[in-house]
Amino acid sequence: MTRSDQRRGHAWGVLLLGCAAVWGAGCKKEQPQPRASVYAGAVAVAVADAGVPDAGPVAKVAKPLRFSDVVFKRDGRRLDVTYRLTNPGTAQGRGDACLALLDEKGVLAHVRRLGHIAVKGGTDDVFEDFVYLPEEGWPQAWTVLLYTAAERLCENDDFGATSEPLRLLSTGEPAPAGAPAPSRTQPLTAGELQLSGVTLAQPGGGTRYELTYTVKNVSARRINGRVCLRGYEGEQDDFLLFASMGELSVAPGAEETRTDEVDASDAKAWDRVSTLDLFVAEQMCLLADSKLAPSRIEFRKPDHVHSPDEDATGTDWSDAVEPEPAFPQEPPSSDDDDDDASSESPGN
Repeated sequence: MTRSDQRRGHAWGVLLLGCAAVWGAGCKKEQPQPRASVYAGAVAVAVADAGVPDAGPVAKVAKPLRFSDVVFKRDGRRLDVTYRLTNPGTAQGRGDACLALLDEKGVLAHVRRLGHIAVKGGTDDVFEDFVYLPEEGWPQAWTVLLYTAAERLCENDDFGATSEPLRLLSTGEPAPAGAPAPSRTQPLTAGELQLSGVTLAQPGGGTRYELTYTVKNVSARRINGRVCLRGYEGEQDDFLLFASMGELSVAPGAEETRTDEVDASDAKAWDRVSTLDLFVAEQMCLLADSKLAPSRIEFRKPDHVHSPDEDATGTDWSDAVEPEPAFPQEPPSSDDDDDDASSESPGN
């Protein structure tokens, strides 16, 4: 392989010999010309001095992600969702995929985070996720909205911040062109939601607790929230136990009676609890202030409700149970086994 610089050296040698041979015949010695790199550098310096910025590397462009090929599959409260995300930009798209159930007015009734997504620029990918919805959630849904949001912000981020939201019917077909624009509910105000008919029970006196209550939406709009329960001892301000009864989404003018299981934070505190607060909050039950809740009802704990007995599980702790070894133990070896093993040889 002949390098390019070697070829140039040979050419200059031939040219110089030719000039020497005809020097007297008028071969003119040319003045050396400045190298191109010097001029290029001078131009670059001049451009910089003139204030023209250097283009630098090409910046990556972020474009909204696109949903397609969506398939819904329901099994009771579980909803399986398969979808394709396409990234038409050059920058990677990251965040969370979100699913929202909308009523006939386009108001969000329930929101779920499908999962984390990451799609490189100029590519697409297929995702398979599943979520659990309240029993009344899917029947309430007129349309389903798929969109992406910043991580853990499905309930608050703008629908079109990082994707082109896809609106579908619950069957998976495209939503009508004239469907109302999606919107979120406004904060709950006093007098819009009524709680009544509260009954606390402990079936069989065991570890299961049930709360039955009626909720009525007396406003002209949909109301969403979380139903919370707190237990107090006497007039104390600090609660002894709390429980989240689940989410709530009630249409305007609707009334429903619910029975929820109470999974208390400290079941041993039931004996000390005398009064309870049932209220609706917009944030996590643990962080909410029941005294400031716009919809709240206080009631006395029934006398028959108490902390679970130690033997409520039916286990007789007086029985001596020998624990199983953590790891399988090797069987003890015997002298006879050793003798038999030593007497064996190939071919016997």
